[in-house]
Amino acid sequence: MAATVISPVQLILPETIVERAWISFENGTITDFATGPAPHSDRPVDGLGLFLAPGFIDTHVHGGNGADFLDATPEAFSTIVDYHLSQGTTVLCPTLATTTYERIGAVLDVWSKIKGACTARILPVHLEGPHLAAAKAGAQDPKLLRSPTEIDIAWLVKNAARIGQMTIAPELPNALQLIQRCRDAGIIMSAGHTEAREESVAASISRGLSKITHLFNAMTFAAKSGLFRQPGLAEYALIEDRLACELIADGFHVSTTLMKLAVRSKGPCRLALISDALAGTGLPVGSTFMLGSLPCRVAHGFCELGDGSALAGSATTLIDQVRIMHQTVNVSIVDAVRMATHTPASLLGLENRYGSIARGNMADFVQFDGEFRVHGVWIGGRRISPYPMPE
Repeated sequence: MAATVISPVQLILPETIVERAWISFENGTITDFATGPAPHSDRPVDGLGLFLAPGFIDTHVHGGNGADFLDATPEAFSTIVDYHLSQGTTVLCPTLATTTYERIGAVLDVWSKIKGACTARILPVHLEGPHLAAAKAGAQDPKLLRSPTEIDIAWLVKNAARIGQMTIAPELPNALQLIQRCRDAGIIMSAGHTEAREESVAASISRGLSKITHLFNAMTFAAKSGLFRQPGLAEYALIEDRLACELIADGFHVSTTLMKLAVRSKGPCRLALISDALAGTGLPVGSTFMLGSLPCRVAHGFCELGDGSALAGSATTLIDQVRIMHQTVNVSIVDAVRMATHTPASLLGLENRYGSIARGNMADFVQFDGEFRVHGVWIGGRRISPYPMPE
């Protein structure tokens, strides 16, 4: 048999785990898999009986190991990609915090040059700003936040092939026009860092809004309007089937109770785990770094602004969040992995290539043990490592 065969493994499919399984792949794609004795292969790989899942897909990641995509250098891209790849993330959407359009253009130019040369798969960029609500800035630079202009919209449409997603506050002037024109150009539109409530979000959905950025963070909640209590974006997103939601499942941005509420309301098919990792992710506690023009530091399990006034992204990777969802939120391993693989692939329209163990899909895998320690990663059937087990 010419194909490579990994066995034995616990193969994680979108709906179940196949015990004592084998999987084969050739020319970068999955050719077959089943339970039982593995077929003969000239290229056998000992799966050690560990879990084998699709490679993780991170649709919202700013940086890692001291680098930020906003650095706009090939070296920064490579540093970030290599770090997250070592943790099992095989597909990344470089995410840019609020900055100027000039800086965005510089990052897009680097993306164009390096996207085919990175060890992991680099998808088009996710813009988190600059068209966000100042009152919900969080770790976004408030001096750079503003409403979109016709010039901004035209620039975004012109560059749509390099921009996969955009987060916007739907209540801003010209936001509805931006949402519709960018969605028509193929950009996935998401609401975040916003004061929007049900009425404006519903209007945005009709224009093409389909996603919510980091559910429960930097958004509105139920509050009284006159005599009556009205839902905020958080509650509306939970019951609106047309909206998928990102979730930072690090145990700090969102409490265990709220994570359970999100899972019960949206289900694993409409809830995508995101790292929201910054440059500080992977660095020792106490390390300092910059998020655009804002000084930040690494705390115990999360990142924060230098003055401690707000969270500033997470200090976790997707393998950490899969573990937390399983061990703390009591989500099955199958569903926790699905939220980091098949669900984000579906949101991006890539489910027929990535995000699940299926014949014909790309042979991108992460191998991990029962303690969620990564033992190996494959991209297109090529083993990038084995990585040493973390202590």
